Amino acid sequence: MHTKPKVSVVICAYNAAHCIEGILRSLQHQTVTDFETIVVNDGSTDDTAAVAQKYNVRVLNEPHRGLSATRNAGISNAHANVVAIIDADCEAHNHWIEEIIKTINSGEKVVTGNTLIPKSTFLGDCISGLGYPGGGHLGFDKMWKVDEHCYTNHLAGGNCAFVKSEIMKLGAFNPALTITADDVFLSMKILSAGLKIKYNPQMLMTHQPRKDLRSFVRWHYARGKGSYVFKQYVPNFGQFYKLRFWSTKNMIKQYWKSPKILVMLLLLVLSFVTQKVGYYTQKCCEKK
Repeated sequence: MHTKPKVSVVICAYNAAHCIEGILRSLQHQTVTDFETIVVNDGSTDDTAAVAQKYNVRVLNEPHRGLSATRNAGISNAHANVVAIIDADCEAHNHWIEEIIKTINSGEKVVTGNTLIPKSTFLGDCISGLGYPGGGHLGFDKMWKVDEHCYTNHLAGGNCAFVKSEIMKLGAFNPALTITADDVFLSMKILSAGLKIKYNPQMLMTHQPRKDLRSFVRWHYARGKGSYVFKQYVPNFGQFYKLRFWSTKNMIKQYWKSPKILVMLLLLVLSFVTQKVGYYTQKCCEKK
């Protein structure tokens, strides 16, 4: 009889054949071994499933339904009481699962971790300096507020862990949020239920940098479209505008004397405009 693992690691993958081996190899070097890995293949049209099957993992082949539904499929099929989620284009540091177990064993129900972005090109470093993804070069605690006890109001969907039963009671991720903000919405549900989100800066992963302008624009366009869908569930957007204003001040303060600041400010304006275009494009599409 197989014993239940302590942690189920869920990796959601859509056309990730070019990068998924990085995360799978990093999981082979964890300081603990009592975990299972589940790759949820979100209807990929490339060799994602075949690449994943070369490793000692469970592969769930699902129809293409988007990130939220894919994460929920992984959570539902997890054998462990603790579920950890990490993105397919990331690599977990050796102590990643150990830090998850340590935090949950201390009595926490939900934990989110820290993201490191490697140095890349000048433009790539400017993009990372804006704080995406997961805080980027700016830092998690400069993008989202963290109190003196390391509690935060944001669950980073690509680097988090939780007690499965607690998240299942909340309905897990919202499958209607197929573009973006699924982790923001779940964060709000977690806090509304009286639970806390613990930030563990030692729960480290590395995320591939965004290095080119095209991917930057496409990403913010998608965020804008997702914001329109998200607003249907959370009409009061004021709190998020305040948070972005706060994080922008942190960015300017940190990079004010850097030669990158002018490019970063231009990127910030470009991101705002691009998101607005995406927002109104989605609005027009849904009104047709």
